[in-house]
Amino acid sequence: MTEDRNRFYAWSVLLSFSLMFFLVTAATFTSLGVVLPDMVRELGWSWTSAGLGFTLLGISCGLSSYPPAIMIRKMGVRWTVLFGTALLVAGFLLLYSVQTVWVYFAGTILAGTGFSFVATVPGTYMIARSFAKQSMAFGIYFTLGGLGGIVGPLFYFAAVGIWDDWRMHWMIVTILMAISGIITAFVVREDEEAERRAKQVAEAAVAQAPTGVYVTRQNWTAAQAMRTPQFYVIAAAYVSFLLCGIGINSMSVAHLTEVGVAMGVAGGLLSAESVINSAARAGAGFFGEFIEPKILLVISLICLVGGMIALTYGTTLPVLSIYAVGIGIGYGMTFLATSVLLMNYFGRKPYLELFSLMNVAATLASCGPFLGGYIRDTFGTFTPAFLLYAAVPALVGVFVLFMKPPRRAETLEEEQESSLPEAAPITIAAK
Repeated sequence: MTEDRNRFYAWSVLLSFSLMFFLVTAATFTSLGVVLPDMVRELGWSWTSAGLGFTLLGISCGLSSYPPAIMIRKMGVRWTVLFGTALLVAGFLLLYSVQTVWVYFAGTILAGTGFSFVATVPGTYMIARSFAKQSMAFGIYFTLGGLGGIVGPLFYFAAVGIWDDWRMHWMIVTILMAISGIITAFVVREDEEAERRAKQVAEAAVAQAPTGVYVTRQNWTAAQAMRTPQFYVIAAAYVSFLLCGIGINSMSVAHLTEVGVAMGVAGGLLSAESVINSAARAGAGFFGEFIEPKILLVISLICLVGGMIALTYGTTLPVLSIYAVGIGIGYGMTFLATSVLLMNYFGRKPYLELFSLMNVAATLASCGPFLGGYIRDTFGTFTPAFLLYAAVPALVGVFVLFMKPPRRAETLEEEQESSLPEAAPITIAAK
């Protein structure tokens, strides 16, 4: 009976956090770009101001990725989620009532910050504490979150279709986000029994690891992990796939139309890439239970490089299909493989801080659109920018390929001491 209750709780955690990730993804990065034209037209803003708000959304999300880890350690997941939900509700209400560009900026900053407090940082932390086989659970979580990117624009179309008012989009997501945050906070358990269950899950993860999949048995701390090159290689892989993904979302349609591809085809390829992205997360979650995540990460980075090159030079549908498939698979698999590899290499105890710091580093990817726009203005084409984006995962992939599991310095010293021959006893001959 207890095992059934634990299983029910684990799936309740997975589904509630997946719903929240789905909604916050749908309400922010994907749908904002769809609502912006109406906001610009009605409120008389420049596109420079509109684009700056989008940039502030991404930067605030990245820079606020570590505070949730601190709040979870000090106050628990429940209060962290409720705080993040409050930030999102406040941000969406500002966007609902917006009249000036400064209110728009404040709304996007609050929404980006709230995203960090309810999405992947608390989500992956709670799922890891609930499932011994975290790869499959992560796959479901990231897949459902990715589907939010596909469904998000539908909130806008519903608002305009029913009420003929883009502002109702922000009211819809406000209500849905508030309900989801309350449900998730209600589901979370943070008592002694939950702590015991989390320890049992961590022990089971090590014991049940399949042959060929490395899972650390060492007791790492976040500070120790940050002194290893492996952490920075994994973080670099995380930054590289976001750099490619953000660059494609912001510039691929413009690039393809410049080289003669029809607007409908360019937009359709971007949508197809999003669908493949979501499917790849589910597939990576399944295969991650049997295949070393490092191998999945190498494959995903190769797919990213191939997709970027196909986008750079492709003008025909077969080549551009390679772009959509390559980026879709590469983006989805890298998202999952980096998360699982981070946990397998350093354990579940420091994962919260390490994953948060990895997301802070990912803020660097927000510079991609600015850099790409500068290159376009300088050279008259996006080609050098896309080749630069392709070079980053290619270089990181080489480091990942030759990367070995980390070993704690203290453990190495203990092994070296134990391997030394015992000193011969000193005897003093009698005179």
